[in-house]
Amino acid sequence: MSEPSEDVEALSQTLEHLGAPDSLPEDWIILCDADDLRDLPRAAAKRLLAKAKKETAHRWLWNRFHPAEMEQELSDDDAFDDTDLDDRQLKQHAIKSIDDVASMVQSLRERHANIPAASPQSSAHAKTVAARLQYGYPAERPARSDCFDEDVRRQCRRVINAIYSTRKVRSAPLVYLISTDNPEFVKIGFTTCLERRLSSLRTASHVEPTVHLTIQGPPSLERELHARFAASRHNREWFRLTDDIRSFIASQGAR
Repeated sequence: MSEPSEDVEALSQTLEHLGAPDSLPEDWIILCDADDLRDLPRAAAKRLLAKAKKETAHRWLWNRFHPAEMEQELSDDDAFDDTDLDDRQLKQHAIKSIDDVASMVQSLRERHANIPAASPQSSAHAKTVAARLQYGYPAERPARSDCFDEDVRRQCRRVINAIYSTRKVRSAPLVYLISTDNPEFVKIGFTTCLERRLSSLRTASHVEPTVHLTIQGPPSLERELHARFAASRHNREWFRLTDDIRSFIASQGAR
């Protein structure tokens, strides 16, 4: 993802405070009120606003379809809980998620279109129409007020392809013991990409994960540890951080 200019970055942050990318005031309101746009020539202001809206939507979609987000969604499914998911599975899940984004945007646009218009006789409505015309917009209220392209599905697919075209740095197969928001529990799991797994755990918790131990080895090593500490199992891959597990961590770390 290319770095936006400072002007686009600043305006994108303003749009996020206004509810972007899901819902925004009409463009002419932003052009009138935003400090970054008010004093610019009209054409330049509209170009900057368009770039900022595109950047805001791009950033939101990038986060929405990030492998860590996809892995977190799939981890709630029992069929995937003990599986180290590869990029192909995560990308396929991201592509399936396009329908959710497209439906959300369509729903937002329909609600916006169904808001009753002000009475044509009111002075407020007349001033609204005059402001629209002043900034180069038609008198009618626009049909949409968000940051997404008209073709939301193609926009989503572009972002997904950009994310998954980047080669992921994979580690050697290893078993890890990690704690997150509750230090009394430890997750004993297997992965071939530790950084992605850490990113997934960061998504699920506000606390930075604590890596107690990593051991290079196959999935069978994970199963051996699950069996060894079965008495301490709390739920699936999560175990109470007992003295036995602490001693095991210390003994492996001392090697």
